[in-house]
Amino acid sequence: MFCIGKFKERFSKKKKKATTVSGKMQETMALINFFAYTPGLEFVNGWKKSYRTAFAVFTNAAAFLITSYTLAVSYKSKESSILTGFFAFNGMVWGKLIVIITKHDGFMSVVEFVVKVFDSNPTGPRERILMGVAKLISYHMIINLIGFATGYAIYSAFPLYDYFFLGKLTLVSPLLLPCIDPTTVTGYIITTSFNVFLVSFCLNVCISTSALFFMLVDAYGGLVSLIEHDFSEFDEISKRKHVARNSDEKMRNIMMQLMDVSRFSNYLHELYSVISTVQVVVSAIVALVCLGAYLAINFTNILGGFVSFYTEMLMYCYIGQILDNTNMRIIYVISQSKWYTYELKYQKDILIALYLAQNMQPIRIAGMIPLNFETGLMITNKIYTVFMFMLEFI
Repeated sequence: MFCIGKFKERFSKKKKKATTVSGKMQETMALINFFAYTPGLEFVNGWKKSYRTAFAVFTNAAAFLITSYTLAVSYKSKESSILTGFFAFNGMVWGKLIVIITKHDGFMSVVEFVVKVFDSNPTGPRERILMGVAKLISYHMIINLIGFATGYAIYSAFPLYDYFFLGKLTLVSPLLLPCIDPTTVTGYIITTSFNVFLVSFCLNVCISTSALFFMLVDAYGGLVSLIEHDFSEFDEISKRKHVARNSDEKMRNIMMQLMDVSRFSNYLHELYSVISTVQVVVSAIVALVCLGAYLAINFTNILGGFVSFYTEMLMYCYIGQILDNTNMRIIYVISQSKWYTYELKYQKDILIALYLAQNMQPIRIAGMIPLNFETGLMITNKIYTVFMFMLEFI
């Protein structure tokens, strides 16, 4: 009875939410690693390739082979056109897996730097700034997860509804398994279960990668807010000549933070240029395939894929817009400082700071098109144009 009481006490005890900025960041990383655990891509110290990483590679390879098998079996049928979206989705997951596995040290160096910044500001106004950043990260991650969850629910719900309430063996996707007859109840359950598992597994890769991107860009904006706070303090210090001895240390700290922000920006560009390109291009392709499948063969649940991928594309463009705005904000913060009241040696530092700020590059799709909301609206317009053409044609 004592053991049973302890067991109930352990599971009935509610987990307390973190009240410090450091604790908030730990919660954020724990959530990201929750999704990254299944494919073995955790962003933790001492990470090594494991059997889960190997299984993720195997699963993605199996998805490609099964998609190819389905194309060979159903060639020239209307359903085979949907497989274009599955090939694109498979390519996107491959891209993210390869980038994360090959550049994991780069991801960890940025994550460790962000965690260090949050840990080193436990109190005072800097802590309040970072607490606001932590809340913003939570909002962005919630919106992202809602988009995935909504799309996944629509994708899975319609075939299950047909099966349980109408008795129809409606497949969740056109993917077929060798030696499995989906027209029988047993074959239908096996095929549907495999499809649901495959999409769920691959979504873990997508969610963890996207969530980390949102966290890093929001943290990047938080670093700029800290620099803005330090500049305002330096303005006050420069007015009081009797504390001028603190000016050298304060300006040195500001310049070090600007160098950190510059390196941060370069890391984001290096780590997420390929991922963003793959994500946006594939999202546009899959969105069009989903709309075409709905019009051509009334494949209703494929609209769930449209919701997930279109939402994810917009979120990437939105976060790219935040990155662009943050880069412009650095220049604004520096130019709005009262640099003209500084000593000459500090004015030279301001010139270096402006040079650093003006040379921060945005993330570009395929190295050409900036990742921002304007690009997202342009892609939306193209999708709408093609959809109207399909509507007239079909």
